[in-house]
Amino acid sequence: MPEQILPLANHLGMSVEKLFRRKLAVSVTAMPGAKRVHGVMPHKLRDGKKAGSVWSLDELAEPGRCVFFDRGKCTIYKFRPYECARMMHDRPDEAVKLRHQIVPHWTGTALKEFGEMVGKKLSPHQPKKK
Repeated sequence: MPEQILPLANHLGMSVEKLFRRKLAVSVTAMPGAKRVHGVMPHKLRDGKKAGSVWSLDELAEPGRCVFFDRGKCTIYKFRPYECARMMHDRPDEAVKLRHQIVPHWTGTALKEFGEMVGKKLSPHQPKKK
């Protein structure tokens, strides 16, 4: 969630930008209706993929270890993301539903500074007009 980034940065003694460039990444989520929107996530350790980058749907589908997971434990447990606290890793369908609940919190305002850091316009979730 956007409001969790600054407390995590403070806990780690980093600026938001330093945290993003070392430990986070931009994710993409396919919302119902095929609209793809962005959010921010912990970086997954993987050969050739750097923290502070934008991940595609295909890249997100590949397994990877969270940058905050070390020796079988979450190193930021008290500050872990909302999604991590509720994730059922053995239930992929539930994980997708959870992601669909979280993405709307990543508004244009919340994504702006991360878009500037990656040099791309990021797509926020836009609620359907009634």
